[in-house]
This record gives sequence, C-alpha cells and structure tokens, in this order.
Amino acid sequence: MLDVMQAIQRRRSIRQFRPDPVPKEVVDTMLEAARIAPSGSNRQPWRFQVVTDPSLRERIFSEATFGSKHIIEAPLTIACGSELLSYVKGNRLAPSSSVLAAENDDWETLKSFLADAQMNTAIAIEHMVLAATAQGVGTCRLQRIKPGETARLLGWPRHVVALCLLLVGYPAEEPLAKPRLPLDEIVLKRN
Repeated sequence: MLDVMQAIQRRRSIRQFRPDPVPKEVVDTMLEAARIAPSGSNRQPWRFQVVTDPSLRERIFSEATFGSKHIIEAPLTIACGSELLSYVKGNRLAPSSSVLAAENDDWETLKSFLADAQMNTAIAIEHMVLAATAQGVGTCRLQRIKPGETARLLGWPRHVVALCLLLVGYPAEEPLAKPRLPLDEIVLKRN
C-alpha cells in the first residue's frame, strides 16, 4: 500500500473505468477513512450512500447531473452529503460541547451552516479518495450535480444535502499529472 505522500502524488481524476467490481473490503476501507476524518467541533456531518444499482445510477445521470456519462461507466458511486442536524443545539447528532449551533431545525436557520458542513464533508471525501488511491482504485469527484434531485432520487431527508458523487472503480486510463503552481505563487508570506 502507498504511503500518504505517494497517494497524494498519484491521485488523478479518473473518467474511464474498467468494469471490474470494487471489492467490499476496499469500499469499507474508504468509508472507514472518511469516518475518522476530522471535523469542526467533532460534528461529523458527512453521510454516504454506496450506489451500485445500474438503474439508479442511470436515473441519477439523466435526472441529477449535467451529462457526466462516466457515472454510468464507474462500477460504483458513493453519494456524498452533509447532515445539517449535527448543527442543531440539543440534537442527538450534535456534539454537546459545541458553542456555535442553531437553536432549531428550521430550514432557513440550517442553511447558514451549509458551508461549514460541506467543508467538513469535503475533508472526509478526500480521505476516501486517498484511501482508494493507496489501494490502486481510481476516483472522480462529480460536483456538478443537482443537489435536490440527487437527494430525492436517493431518498434522503431535506436536512441531508447532497454535495457530490464520488465515482469509484479500477482505472482504464492513466492520466498525466496536471501542472501545479510553484510554492512561491501559493504561499503569500512566511513570517
């Protein structure tokens, strides 16, 4: 298995997949990597659904994406969302030690926590991506989705907001690394 830096350096967005199924153990390792990700106030807002059913993936493609056909070609898709009830004071999903929290689960109130929830969920997703890469499995985050349609097709409640679809499978391509800016262009100051 690759170490962390090797996985970071080898990770690519894969858009062509072999049809081989991804073993349950690989998926479980990815989900465990997400489960132990850090989150602000330990809210752990991430929610995932593993989708292997071809007919459901076809419906998601046709009704909830903007023509990203590789969702159908990947052997499985992990739908990734954020649970906003983890930001409601006194809710069983919210940490008791949190100071900043909503007083109720009114949708207008919950929306103000969406950016935080999605940031934390994105960290967990990246943990899954690196765990997949370390095991020789390719992924592609599909962020251009219709969140409401995605959640509806998956049967999610309103307080779980779809963030992206993570396409998972063995790569049928080896994309080259894309150019990255040098450090001196991204580090503004070193004090």
